[in-house]
Amino acid sequence: MEFPFTKEEVKILKKICENPIFKESQPLPTLDKTPFPLKHIKRLVCNFYKIKEEHLSGNRRDRHFVQARRDYCHLAFRKTKHSTKVIGDKIKRDHTSVVHHLSKQPFNIDKILHE
Repeated sequence: MEFPFTKEEVKILKKICENPIFKESQPLPTLDKTPFPLKHIKRLVCNFYKIKEEHLSGNRRDRHFVQARRDYCHLAFRKTKHSTKVIGDKIKRDHTSVVHHLSKQPFNIDKILHE
């Protein structure tokens, strides 16, 4: 196996690593993926839109139900580690419906989270 760097390149890399700028640097922050239960997200969305939880997983396509479902999908996808299949199962939808909602802009995510 051949070493990928020449001796000169290794010396240069060592000098760069010894630079105080690199020694004091902090690692990049990670995404906040704290566990956020889907049940809690469902309750938040339903309280914001003033609808029952059954309406979130119902068949009606009234505007405020669709907006609530879209916001639920966005929040669930961003705040949990669940797959689109699991998120869709919670609202009795296929994973492709969740993907469709995620391709659209959310309506009131900021307001729901700060309420």
